[in-house]
Amino acid sequence: MTSFRAVTDDVYVLRYPVLDVNCTLIVGERRALLVDTLSGPSQAGLLARRVREVTDLPVIGVNTHVHFDHVFGNATVATQLGITDFWAHATVIDELSRRPCEARADAYQVCARLAPDIADEVRGVEILVPNQTVDTEVELDLGDRVVRLWHPGRAHSDGDLVIITDDVLLAGDLVEEGAPPNTNGSDLAGWTRALDMMLPKVTGPVIPGHGAVVDAAFVRRQRDEIAAMS
Repeated sequence: MTSFRAVTDDVYVLRYPVLDVNCTLIVGERRALLVDTLSGPSQAGLLARRVREVTDLPVIGVNTHVHFDHVFGNATVATQLGITDFWAHATVIDELSRRPCEARADAYQVCARLAPDIADEVRGVEILVPNQTVDTEVELDLGDRVVRLWHPGRAHSDGDLVIITDDVLLAGDLVEEGAPPNTNGSDLAGWTRALDMMLPKVTGPVIPGHGAVVDAAFVRRQRDEIAAMS
């Protein structure tokens, strides 16, 4: 059964088997932060139920980047969890606002090949555009902990966010485990620079956008692989 599991105290990851996507829940004293929302209503509905198995606190949303498997569940979790604020980089907000039809069409093409069971769902999904902007860095106070949202520059996508709390770092798709990183449309030199800037901030577990939780040694190896492609 797909459920959240603890990474450290009050930081939980749900690893969803379709496309092997991670969603992370960070629980504070006054509110919780949900990072990424999966690919559409069916997946996001399960995600919302799993969140409520962990906490009944108010929830804030964050999208690590624009790709559909991280943002297409926004509308469903917003409705089911009462989320009013979704944070993302400015380029994510701009792209989802300007290109919703193209985003659905692109997602459909990917799912037709890799996840046919949800292809029709993504083609007609309601896209909820984040309403809170991160340009370079924002800090969010959850009550007893501060979470830092940081944009290291164009890398895997135009608007990647890294989320840092205590000793856990959420890398989004700047780090992917279990399969080669998706470099389609990426800036490989920028990606290498982003990982160079990120590595000194790694003091504990790293939650990748896809796959198992990793460590600094894994991130260094992936950095070298990406540098070799650029």
